[in-house]
Amino acid sequence: MLIGSIKAIRGLRDQVLLHLGYETMRRRSELCRFKFEDVELLPNGRAGIRLAFSKTDQFGSGKLIPMSKELHDLIEMWGKRIGASGYLLRGVKRNGEVTRQLIPSSINVTLKQLQDLAGVQEIGGLSGHSFRVGAALDLLENGESLEKIMLRGGWKSESTAIRYLREWQAGL
Repeated sequence: MLIGSIKAIRGLRDQVLLHLGYETMRRRSELCRFKFEDVELLPNGRAGIRLAFSKTDQFGSGKLIPMSKELHDLIEMWGKRIGASGYLLRGVKRNGEVTRQLIPSSINVTLKQLQDLAGVQEIGGLSGHSFRVGAALDLLENGESLEKIMLRGGWKSESTAIRYLREWQAGL
């Protein structure tokens, strides 16, 4: 499927990726499994996205993750551009063709390209893992409790969440 200028389509996809990764604090594989059909409008007028399965939810009980209006609007815009069904994150080939699904390893490649374009090298190399660590650190700096950070990031044990935060701080 060819849609519009390659830069515009990649730019919109990258915005969705950045917001989705940061707000949901999900792993690369989980981000790549989100579908348009997972987006839900909540009774309070807000939106959320359903995580059907994760590393810490092996039985697929699922979890509804709230999202900002900005992310919801980006997803709607993206859906209008590519067709609002199937996988949210898609690859964009050099010829502008949009693929069916983005593969997890492409997230690291995309983040490195975006980091190079932005000229932001002093923070170290970005990866899909950066969403989880960065959002957890921001929550901590904003005074959120460890319990809330664990809930948002899907960590089951305090020791794992604390290890994430300490490893990052040690690397600075």
